[in-house]
Amino acid sequence: MSEEIVDATRRFVVGQGSVRGEWVRLDETWRAVLARRQYPAPIASLLGECLAAAALFTSTLKLLQADGRLTMQIQGGHPITLLVAECRRDLSIRGMARWGRDADLTATAGLADLARGATLALTIDPGGDYDAYQSFVPLEGDSVAETLNAYMRRSEQVDTFFALAAGARTCAGILVQQIPEAGGKAAEDPDPDLWTRVRALTSSVSREELLNLPDTALLFRLFHQEEVRLMPARPVTFVCRCSKGRVAGVLRVLGRDEVSGLLADRRTIDVDCDFCGRKFEFSAEEAWAALERV
Repeated sequence: MSEEIVDATRRFVVGQGSVRGEWVRLDETWRAVLARRQYPAPIASLLGECLAAAALFTSTLKLLQADGRLTMQIQGGHPITLLVAECRRDLSIRGMARWGRDADLTATAGLADLARGATLALTIDPGGDYDAYQSFVPLEGDSVAETLNAYMRRSEQVDTFFALAAGARTCAGILVQQIPEAGGKAAEDPDPDLWTRVRALTSSVSREELLNLPDTALLFRLFHQEEVRLMPARPVTFVCRCSKGRVAGVLRVLGRDEVSGLLADRRTIDVDCDFCGRKFEFSAEEAWAALERV
């Protein structure tokens, strides 16, 4: 029996190569995110699904440079006011969420309940000298997977289907894609119905299966009648690259009036990183110097 793989993504190819997929499971990495802040269960679940989706998306991108990253951001809603899931090319992830503390959250609250009036922005920053580009994704359905699947159906990108899940100790997901050939058409395959079958089989996966089955067992459960080739696993880790210089940008966003107000009755300004909880202290001199920087 093969060793169970956790905190990793793994690519697989179905049939003769016209359909590919990515699988992800985060255990210790996900618990590292949860250890930084106490989230209500439905908000934690939404954050975990977004982190799994970000890792899956990033695994499929070839254009990212060494410092490239993909970011999913839900903003401007209620009760969640901001949710960020970020994954870099090296599959280091971080995530956070803010919400109204007066929110009445039930255990069964879904995306529509948690992000009323919000927008979902998907940003790909290739890194290097390349410009970042952003897509705004309408929030549809009652889950992150339903929203992404609806977006991918409408877009002119590769036919893609997501299934995502998150619990108290694990978040996981799987995506399948129909691989286009040059010119954007689907690659020819001796089995023209393969994509239809793979998509239908993937849509049958349950939350419990995603959270509890290792990669080989899950893929066998879904595709045991198909030819499946597994690629080597790639590790995923929790990493926050915050620094005092980067956090100083928060002060610049606040502006002179707000900083002046904060310093009116104290000698320092304390700023916590939302992603990792690290604390940064700015003296009055450091705060004013940060405002002068462009």
